[in-house]
Amino acid sequence: MVEHRPILRHDRMVCFDDGVDRFQMRAAAIAIRNGRVLVQNIAGNPTTFLPGGRIEQGEASADTLVREMQEEFGHAIEVGDLVFVMESFYPDRSQLFHEVSLYYRITVGDDFPYHDTDICHRCFEGTAEMEYRCVPATGVALAAKRFRPAALRMRLGNLPTTTVHILDREDI
Repeated sequence: MVEHRPILRHDRMVCFDDGVDRFQMRAAAIAIRNGRVLVQNIAGNPTTFLPGGRIEQGEASADTLVREMQEEFGHAIEVGDLVFVMESFYPDRSQLFHEVSLYYRITVGDDFPYHDTDICHRCFEGTAEMEYRCVPATGVALAAKRFRPAALRMRLGNLPTTTVHILDREDI
């Protein structure tokens, strides 16, 4: 007998749940200024990550970044090279995630929010308040900010010149 499970889709996002597992595709921005990288977190949650979001069906991943940065900052960006392609497997709450993330270098204008030591921007995504800050692009500083995925911590300070594929298994 074949078990049938309902698949929960999330609007037009490339994301689906089968009850236990979730698959999603995400695009994220690597914005570096003065040796610092832009990271975000949900207010009250110490874990930080690169800004971006889920890719929508029919949307190019670079266009996802343009859309997300416009929604979150109200600023246009220039999307550069694809730096990392990461396949991640990790538990979160009661689900096991399989996430494919595309990390792009981006260029922002001089008027883009920036602060060396404090939160440089806040916004809401639905009911979640997001905080953005620029932290040193070093493994030590990113570890102190509980940056995820951990596999990128040592790589953001010295970006490669060609695209690198990373397989990250936190569920093992």
